Amino acid sequence: MTTATAPKNAPKVDVDVEKTSTKITGRFTVKNLPTFDVAEATKPLFAAVGVADLAIEQVKEVPALYVAEAKKAQARFLEVPAAVKTLPTQVKSLRDDVETRVEKVTEKATDLYAKLAVRGERLVTQIRRQPATEAAIAEGKEAVRKAEAAATAAKKSVKAGEKAVEGAAAKLG
Repeated sequence: MTTATAPKNAPKVDVDVEKTSTKITGRFTVKNLPTFDVAEATKPLFAAVGVADLAIEQVKEVPALYVAEAKKAQARFLEVPAAVKTLPTQVKSLRDDVETRVEKVTEKATDLYAKLAVRGERLVTQIRRQPATEAAIAEGKEAVRKAEAAATAAKKSVKAGEKAVEGAAAKLG
């Protein structure tokens, strides 16, 4: 701790000064100045200077980081023309690959369609050859003949009914 001292030609004044553990109160004279720790008083200033120094130190590293990133970007940029040069070949091979795949898929679809058609034809033939199916077809044909005969008979009955009504109307007058 350093103590501030009064100049030699300062006037002398008697005062009451009370000292507690952390506080000094009362009227002070040049002779009776309170003491304070200069190191403690300058700590906030030194802390602020320390923060500024740390910031400057870290900022000094930024250009090196930018240079490194710029070199990486430049290397990637130099790789781009080489990749661009191969693009036409890649596109052509991709087009050929797509055409080949489309042809294969079309061929598979055509084969599957033909196989399904053959399978369906076999099933329909089997169903037609079954005795129950043949009997149902025969019964259906007989029912159609009977329906046609009934329709013909109904037409004849309607015509006969028309003639009977006309004759009765003529008699009545």
